[in-house]
Amino acid sequence: MCKIPVTVVTGFLGAGKTSLLNHLIFDYPNKKFAIIENEFGEENIDSALVKNIQSEDIFELSNGCICCNLNQDLIVVLQKLVESKHPFNHLLIETTGIADPGAILACFISDPIIKNQFELDSVICMVDAKNLGSDLEKEEVLSKQIAISDLILLNKVDLINDTDKDSILRLLRNQNQQAEILECQFSKVENAELLDRFSYKTEKVFQHIFGLETNMNNKSAKNHHTIQNMLFTCNEPLDQMKIGMWLDAFLQFNQDTIYRVKGILNLKGVQNRIVLQSVHTQIKATIGKAWEPDEKRESKIIIIGKSLNKKVIEKNLLELKA
Repeated sequence: MCKIPVTVVTGFLGAGKTSLLNHLIFDYPNKKFAIIENEFGEENIDSALVKNIQSEDIFELSNGCICCNLNQDLIVVLQKLVESKHPFNHLLIETTGIADPGAILACFISDPIIKNQFELDSVICMVDAKNLGSDLEKEEVLSKQIAISDLILLNKVDLINDTDKDSILRLLRNQNQQAEILECQFSKVENAELLDRFSYKTEKVFQHIFGLETNMNNKSAKNHHTIQNMLFTCNEPLDQMKIGMWLDAFLQFNQDTIYRVKGILNLKGVQNRIVLQSVHTQIKATIGKAWEPDEKRESKIIIIGKSLNKKVIEKNLLELKA
């Protein structure tokens, strides 16, 4: 069974998330979308699009897409969508402007029922170019939204000059060094595919690690803000039980400051590499390809979070050797 790809759209209040959703609906006519919003009404998906109401929570749009109000647990909402028997082949989720999207992502990473039917495509963060600097100073959740995303859309670039734009791009890179950044106006991105990117696939973890290594080698990974990346590398096998117990405790005790963990693990007694991903306290480990006989086996773990105590974390990780 083909899993349904899921694109999560996040960003602070007024950044242009709903306008982006409307563009996606019209720019991808071959997609049959299901759309989950935190709030539904004239301020969100255009009211003129509403064709009929299937239930108190499910709305059908004039182009055949359906929209659902996220006023219950996400698993319940997804179940309602599936049970509605309305065919859809892509799920769009818009988070509220003041929400940390981590809880939504965690469901798709760890919940077995959801993982059986849905697959994370990408997380898009809409950013208001005009107000980013002031919003970042006042709203910590915006830092989380940026840090956890793999595609950043810098919206309203027509309202700033080139000098301001350079400064904003530096701010974004301080929050997230690996996300692709695209510029747009009125939430409309030209000549770029925003869907079916599958940034959460195994090969994307490899690319992220390689990119971070390159940045560190070029001494450009320095971060004077609170959101940081750290890369841990170990040439000796790690103990499977030790790292599982440590990671679970580490994420539980630091759930407000550790946003994401990605990694390729070399575990003792395991012939395949293990691909690790987590969002907040939710952990997903999948079996990757086998190590080649002449291949250098090493574990590489990326930790993304706020004010990382890198020396302590590295010391703890080194104690996980088999």
